Amino acid sequence: MTRLLITGATILALLAANIWQYNQVQKQAAIAATAQQSAADRLATIKQLRADVSEREQARQRLESTQQAMAAELNTQQIQIRELKRDNEQYRQWADNPLPDITRRLQQRPTFTGAGDYYQWLLSRGESLHTEGSQASTEQ
Repeated sequence: MTRLLITGATILALLAANIWQYNQVQKQAAIAATAQQSAADRLATIKQLRADVSEREQARQRLESTQQAMAAELNTQQIQIRELKRDNEQYRQWADNPLPDITRRLQQRPTFTGAGDYYQWLLSRGESLHTEGSQASTEQ
């Protein structure tokens, strides 16, 4: 009978050890799955960031190309203006005259640091922005 009790106790101890070991394996599997998902998420983020960098670099190159084309066009126009001034006396006299006061005032604006500054400037001039659908007082 003692032998039977010892055998039963040993079997129960081994069963308990197996259950504990199974639970430990399950916990480790859950941790591994979480780590794998986290790594997959990070990899996806890295891929997206690389795609964003590539897209921005392409946009930067397009802007640089546009800027170069605009600079070349401006240079061409400036050369044409210089040639006109050199070759055409009437144009030279017109170009040398200062702009009328009304025209110069149209080009004078303070430096704005945001939409709020622009809005305050309009209000100080007695003007205001109109919502879509409403009409300005001069358009009525």
